[in-house]
Amino acid sequence: MKLKLTALAVFAALESLLGAQTTHASDAAKVAHADSASSAEGTTKLLPGGAMLHLAPGTRIELGRTLKLQLAPGAPQTVTQVVRLVTGRVDVDIPLSKAPKTAVLIQAPHKVSAVAKGGHSIAIADANRVTIAAVDGDMLAASGDDWKPLQSGLVRGFAGGSYQEYAVPGMPNFSISRPLLLALGDRFAGTSTDASGVKEADHYQLSVWRVEEKGNELVRRFDSRGAGGEISNLDPGQYQVTARAVDQNGIFGPDSAARSLRIVGADLPSGSRYEDGAILLGIHGRVKLLGAKGLEASYGASTHFVTAPDSVGLTRGEGTLLRLREPGSTEELRVGLEPRTLRADVQITPKHPRWPEDMIEVTVHLFDARGRAVSEAIVVKPTVLVDVQPAQVTWLRSGNTLHTFIPAPATRGPWVVRVEVADEFGDPAGRDFMEVAGPGSDRISSR
Repeated sequence: MKLKLTALAVFAALESLLGAQTTHASDAAKVAHADSASSAEGTTKLLPGGAMLHLAPGTRIELGRTLKLQLAPGAPQTVTQVVRLVTGRVDVDIPLSKAPKTAVLIQAPHKVSAVAKGGHSIAIADANRVTIAAVDGDMLAASGDDWKPLQSGLVRGFAGGSYQEYAVPGMPNFSISRPLLLALGDRFAGTSTDASGVKEADHYQLSVWRVEEKGNELVRRFDSRGAGGEISNLDPGQYQVTARAVDQNGIFGPDSAARSLRIVGADLPSGSRYEDGAILLGIHGRVKLLGAKGLEASYGASTHFVTAPDSVGLTRGEGTLLRLREPGSTEELRVGLEPRTLRADVQITPKHPRWPEDMIEVTVHLFDARGRAVSEAIVVKPTVLVDVQPAQVTWLRSGNTLHTFIPAPATRGPWVVRVEVADEFGDPAGRDFMEVAGPGSDRISSR
């Protein structure tokens, strides 16, 4: 179909119609936000009439004077912005409409031209080839004066005076392995993704959108080589993630169906910690949940779910299992809440010591609320008293075991030796005592 009006004259005279205004992708004053990974360092320019240009890094364009073109037989003339693509890539976004209010005429090298009428269009130019893509919305494209429609979903590549036409990449299959995750500081390791199913794909591009009351906000866009990818380092909140296939020429297809991703943050109170899948809390401690608005919660093995609270704690001082899920989903995030209990098993030997002949040996084994040996990083406060006076001893620690010797004091006996162990917050963890006989005493040391 030939473009009507005085299109031939317009395109023949296009060089003279172009003004001297030149835009480079490095023109930071015109930057809004990038629309794709390839233009992450490029620029975005809003044209009169509402068309949006996204320029990839290194792209050079020249803006010409506005034209009025008839885009279809019998159609009224449409105000058309003129863009000369010198080199690089430009993505054009125009709201789709049955009666377009604006269009963009792109003049590329090698006498290739195209008109973007609505939706998302792409033009890529290098030394040997020009590629025009109607990703979403119809276009017109020409080599010289031979204008032909380019239907939505098709790509036309011009090289050596001829062209090749093929489809934009299809919609990929996309999934997220764990859509509901817990984040504790830097403990959110990420979740794996799988985008596949498009044979034309050179790679896939993932877009992460934060769900807000006023609409979704793009927070990250990145390429994923192969079928596998990973999403990590997100703040607590609700997200949606989409994937699209990108071919070897950089042309991308439609986004996949959006997949939900929820990052639940846990603000731990002072004295609490996260160990082996459980949050250890003081008796009255409460964990503040971040990004959990809209979730449902249940506890233990209960099948009854309620609106997720802002904070959670122990159940009557005992441990419990917090279960969170999106409404209507069976995918659960399970978080154990357990008492921050430290148990110290104190052993004093020998069984019947006598001072000053014997040296008393003290061994302390440390366990958590579940009876597991605690790590060496857990701070404890052991104290040794001889009668009521603190004894200065040197403790040696290896893993969950403390060890020391108590020498005989210079005072007269008998004596009572007490060993007390507290956690780092001063809460008692364990204790033992022993009565020690003195020299010449007929008494037997006892507990």
